[in-house]
Order: sequence, then structure tokens, then C-alpha cells
Amino acid sequence: MTVKFNEKNHPYVDLGDGLTICLNRAAYFDDVELRENAELSEETARALVEFRRLTEANRNLNVAVDQNNWAVMLYLRCYNNDVKRSFALMDYGYRLLHRITDYTIPFAQVKHVFEEGLIRYLPNCDEDGAVVFIVEMSRRWNPSKISLQEFIAAIRVGGLALMLNPDAQRNGCKVLFDVDGLSMSHVSHFTPRSSNFLFDLIEKCTPIVTKGMHTVNNGMMYNVLFAILKPFMSKELRSKTYMHGKNWSSLAKHISPKCLPPQYGGTMELPDSYRPALAKLLQHYEGYFKEYNSYGYTGHPDGK
Repeated sequence: MTVKFNEKNHPYVDLGDGLTICLNRAAYFDDVELRENAELSEETARALVEFRRLTEANRNLNVAVDQNNWAVMLYLRCYNNDVKRSFALMDYGYRLLHRITDYTIPFAQVKHVFEEGLIRYLPNCDEDGAVVFIVEMSRRWNPSKISLQEFIAAIRVGGLALMLNPDAQRNGCKVLFDVDGLSMSHVSHFTPRSSNFLFDLIEKCTPIVTKGMHTVNNGMMYNVLFAILKPFMSKELRSKTYMHGKNWSSLAKHISPKCLPPQYGGTMELPDSYRPALAKLLQHYEGYFKEYNSYGYTGHPDGK
């Protein structure tokens, strides 16, 4: 299964039967040229000036504020040039990465998580346009081969990639956690620190709206894990969290079976080669992740 390019020069993986995995965004080096030559509206130009002023007021914050910084431009676009909201989102994300450095791991070092198919996007969006993001913390996850640190770092990479997707920007995402066969050997790796980081990442570090977090194949052991995780979830996120077990009718009330594979009660047939497809695709977006990670706080966020 190889990466191809469509008429807009966007990378995609062809799964057959008209199904593809595509972020609908140019590969990094092509996108750099597009950004450099893009014309800005007067409103966006003014927003950049104000964004730069807020950034420079934080002496230890190293971020290039111009149209070449894809993340800054994305935040402004998602928040309709609301500078305060855009800056607050970016600032919180870099404060988090300054405080907890464990998960800023290059894509090349977590690529194997995607190759194992533990993190992936479904080819088709849900009926409301939301992208469905699958995370398999299941019996297929071997902590001796993939540490929790690598797993969470890979979820972070998947989240950064999701930010590039116009469908996710407009319509948000739905996260499907498959915990089939989760055991104590998995649960024992979770700590308050890792749990706090994971939910901060989901809730406070991305402009992509999480419309729902759906757990399937959950049993007694997941209840133990959820007891660890729940205190780190906001009231809003808890209100969007659903436990379905193997009740596919329950899941279907939130995600259309048309975009789900049979293993989750859906009707979308996917080839076995689908699981590692995202690993191949994300190689073309590695530059975005490197650029984002090159910025941040070089000293105490409050200037101490």
C-alpha cells in the first residue's frame, strides 16, 4: 500500500473501493511554498500583529509569528482571528510541553505505534462531518514493545495531524477508544502525570472540538483505569464520555454504522492493510510536527 497524490497534490493512501486516508492538506514542503505566497486579508494581518505583540510580551516564549507558521495561522483561522483565544490556546500548549517534556518525541521514534495500527483515522467522516479517530489500548498493545510514553506521544502526533485536516477544523472529531483485552499489565503503566497530560492534550491544546469520547469493549479492568483517569477529566469532557461495551446499537446512536468497520457494528469493509496506512501517510507531514516542536518556552513561562 503506497502513498499517492491527488489532483490538489495532497498525499493519500488508496484503500480500494473508493476509500482513502487523506488529510486534505499538502505535504510539508509543498505547503511551505503555499504559505509563503499566500495573500492575507487585512483582518488577518492585523491579527498577526497583535498575536506577535502578545508573544513578544513573554520573554521566554520562542515562536515565529508570521504567515509561515502553520500552527499560528491555523489557530487564527479556527477562531476567526480572535487573537486572545488563539494565543491562549497556543500559550497553554507550550506551557504544558515546557512543564512535561516526556511526550515531545519525534515522529520517527513513534512511527511504530502507527505501523502497529494502534492509532488511525477512519476513511469517511461521520454524518455530521466529524473525523473518527481510533485509539486501540487493547490486547494488541504490548507495553514491552511500545511504552505508555511512546503511545501518548503518538496520540499527540495524531492530534497534530488532525489539526491539519479541514474536516476536523470545521466539524471536530470523535475519539473511539477500543480497550478489548485491557489488563492489569496495561493499567499499571498509567500514572496521575500521564493521565493529566493526556486529557490536557485533548481538551486544552487543540482548536479541534472533541464531540465525544466513546469507549468500546470495556470490561472490569477498564473500570479500574477509568477510576484513575476520571479525576483528570473536566466536567465538560465527562459529559461527552460514553461507555458502550459491546453494545453496537448504543455506539450507533453517536457514530453512523456507515463509517464504522464490522468489528464496531458498522458496515464499512476495510482491508487488513488499512491499519498501518496512517504511518505511511504521516511521513509526508513530519515537517509540520518538527516545526511545531521547534518552538516553545526556553525558560520559565512566567519569566522567572
